[in-house]
Amino acid sequence: MRKMLPKELTSYDLLKALAIILMVTDHVGHHFYPDEMWFRIFGRLCVPIWFFLVGFAKTTELPKRFWVGGLIVAVSGIVAGQYLLPLNILFTIIVLRYLRGGLVKNALHSPDTLRGIFFIILFMGLPTSIFFEYGTISMLFVLFGYIVRNKEEVYQTIEPQYVKIFVLISFFAFFLVEGINLPAVSPSQALVLFLGLAGVGVTLWNFRPAVYIDAPHHMAPSVIAVIQFMGRRTLEIYVAHIVVFRAISMVLYQDKYVFMNWHYVPSNLIYMFT
Repeated sequence: MRKMLPKELTSYDLLKALAIILMVTDHVGHHFYPDEMWFRIFGRLCVPIWFFLVGFAKTTELPKRFWVGGLIVAVSGIVAGQYLLPLNILFTIIVLRYLRGGLVKNALHSPDTLRGIFFIILFMGLPTSIFFEYGTISMLFVLFGYIVRNKEEVYQTIEPQYVKIFVLISFFAFFLVEGINLPAVSPSQALVLFLGLAGVGVTLWNFRPAVYIDAPHHMAPSVIAVIQFMGRRTLEIYVAHIVVFRAISMVLYQDKYVFMNWHYVPSNLIYMFT
């Protein structure tokens, strides 16, 4: 059963709504404007937010709707002639929620363990990205989210300067990985991606749970309702828009989205290991 949420606008609503807008922008570019990299540049900024929230959350519960949503998206990919692997981001989140406790316990024990876990995550990033989206790189932002929520606890074992260095290097590593994965990125696009990730990092570092009781006085009720819908129906929006985008693509791009002509992995991943 889903917990009761405040009637008022919350900081979670705002953050998740931002992530939804960026995510949909990314997927519009992927499906309909693959040669226009600006869609992907702005869209990539949502990725740290989703994994940050996994680490920031109080719970590691795995609701059945996560599994159902992940299966629906996976099946839609098979039907649309896409690929089975890597498994979509919902399965990544499931894995992260399951592993979060052990990850936090082992990584945040001392500066040495944090450094060691960082290099293991980085080393395993490419091979694990074959099996689930973003691979182990996602764990860097899970740790980031946990750190932000539990700074006082973390600072008892790891000094603040080491924590900040870890966060900076994590975002820079993600920047490099995305720069490699996105084809034909121009210098201006790389700069925007870099600055955008910096802005996301600062926003997340200062994120706090909050309820905005006075928001109705400053925002139209319709705007608040839309933001709350995006912030509280993120799973449903993710699943629905992926299925719809793939269905439209099967009509518009029949040579690329061929019914049931699916593959195990994308060709670009195969080329990386051959």
